[in-house]
Amino acid sequence: MRVNQPVGVVQMTNVAIIKYKTNNQKLEICCYKNKAINWRNGVEKNLEEVLQVKEIFKNATKGDIASKQELEQLFGEIRKEEMIKIILEKGDLQIGDRERQTHIDQIHKDIVKFIQEKCVHAISEKPLTPQSIEFAISKVTFVIKTDQNVKRQALQCIKKLREQFFIKRAAMQVKVTYDDRAKIDKIIQNLEIIKQEEDNGALLLIIDPSIFRALTKEINQAKLKAQVEVVEAVIQNKVEGLEDLGAVELDIRKEKAIVSDSDSDHEQQKKTKKQIQHQKKHHQQQQQQQQQFQQEQKPEPQQGDLSRQFKCTTCITSFDTNPEFRTHYKTDWHNFNVKQKSQHKPILSSEEFVEHELNESLRKL
Repeated sequence: MRVNQPVGVVQMTNVAIIKYKTNNQKLEICCYKNKAINWRNGVEKNLEEVLQVKEIFKNATKGDIASKQELEQLFGEIRKEEMIKIILEKGDLQIGDRERQTHIDQIHKDIVKFIQEKCVHAISEKPLTPQSIEFAISKVTFVIKTDQNVKRQALQCIKKLREQFFIKRAAMQVKVTYDDRAKIDKIIQNLEIIKQEEDNGALLLIIDPSIFRALTKEINQAKLKAQVEVVEAVIQNKVEGLEDLGAVELDIRKEKAIVSDSDSDHEQQKKTKKQIQHQKKHHQQQQQQQQQFQQEQKPEPQQGDLSRQFKCTTCITSFDTNPEFRTHYKTDWHNFNVKQKSQHKPILSSEEFVEHELNESLRKL
């Protein structure tokens, strides 16, 4: 016997339910799986193509629709369309294993394409093949995330690749038109410019992509009548026989991976120097806190030699007050000496520990 299905019934076979929780209240919307993913990636703009039903549910499986009063209490007085967009962007999207794997494979291809377009070999500055990039990615610990855009993940992947392979962001060429050349030269002096040329009253600069934002920011802050225009976003030494060249370059990077980190990664060096300064400042702050405890909470003099009765046998030091003594146990210096003592290694004094931290940071450059 044939059973006729009502035409207006929405079947739950191809529905992706996005769940959103706010103020201990659960809300759900019904979407097409692929369209919801495209919406989050910025590919799909039409909300009508994403939603199967333009309603907000408390339980989509049972068809329990949230009332207008409940929605206003949670979101305020905004349109239902804006509420749905919030749930689309921040809600938890549940998809199947096959769809998730297909989505991950597509993100992987887009990351490889981005790296191929934006990166070159660190020494020859020649383009890389997709095969060599995929091989390099497989050798580093990089996990693809479905909730992040491709550009952000590709930049994170490039940082990991630079740690082990001869790869860097390709240089870019920009054109700077100006009215006051002296002020422009003053700004350029503070930046690392690879090459500089004159071009009919303008400047042609070849720079690292990381400097582009700093250049435009300096010009805007100085309120100059100048304009920065991108002439060539990626500069590569294009040659024939790209397939063979990519394989050879990859072998060279594998052999000279350690040299690549110390010689060509200027941006990483700057970051490490900042980390050294931060570590030194952090240790100085800890010492200042201990001195402050000594001055503010100094105990009354007692009979006998009991003025420094709180002693740390690990670091071979002592303190006047209990708060000062307890603060010491939270310092990096004490934790380091605890590990040293458990491994039967020599204990370091406060000055020796600072010097050790600086040497370790410099060694990683």
